[in-house]
Amino acid sequence: MKNIYLVLVSIILFVNCSSYQSIESFYDNHKNDPNASSFQLPTFLKNAVKNVSPELSEIVGDVDDFRSISFKDCSVGQDQQITQELNSITKNYKDVVRKNENGKNISVSVKEKGNVIKEVILHSHKENDHYVMYLKGNFDTEKINRLAETEDFESLGR
Repeated sequence: MKNIYLVLVSIILFVNCSSYQSIESFYDNHKNDPNASSFQLPTFLKNAVKNVSPELSEIVGDVDDFRSISFKDCSVGQDQQITQELNSITKNYKDVVRKNENGKNISVSVKEKGNVIKEVILHSHKENDHYVMYLKGNFDTEKINRLAETEDFESLGR
């Protein structure tokens, strides 16, 4: 009886853990999609990225992980899948910005520890296109708020 109980609990835990979606697994699962363009910042390129924009230059010194992925001309099914996966991931994050207007949806979601933001997910969705940027590190809340206010974070990864 104990063995059956242990097996049942193990199966439940396995199923729950295997369905967990993270931004890392999202990136890994989609980086080879035919209509996706992706970028992950290797440590040795960190200094070069500082010159992309003033906003990113302010932040990049505190970045442990930087990933961006964009999808062009998504099918209806792919569009729904991307939106559902990102909504599933960001449900454990705090929304700093969420704007839905003129057919464009923008969200900036963060994970905090005390007064420091540890992770940022920026998502822009317009028509059949998606752009996602992920930052992990130690960020000042003011810097992230300024980045979120620009609403032009798509240009940071392109």
